[in-house]
Amino acid sequence: CSVYTISLLLAAIPIGLGLDPLKLTIFSMAVTAASLPLTVVPFLFLLNDERYVGDHRNGMISNAAVIFVIALGFVLAVVAIPLQIFGGS
Repeated sequence: CSVYTISLLLAAIPIGLGLDPLKLTIFSMAVTAASLPLTVVPFLFLLNDERYVGDHRNGMISNAAVIFVIALGFVLAVVAIPLQIFGGS
């Protein structure tokens, strides 16, 4: 219960300071895109570890798809975060 209350209070601070909630939401989505590669890379290693998953390891196509998603998330973050900070439509 207290975690929820603290989260609400922390979320209300930027709005109380007069920041636009829509811009905050868009910026948080850009930050989420930046964190995607950081969270997916460990799974790439785990899903290729024969001791961990045995015969159910990723194949070349699955690994290529995961690497594509990581690269796409990185590119989106590199483009979106500066646009949010310095402006742009």
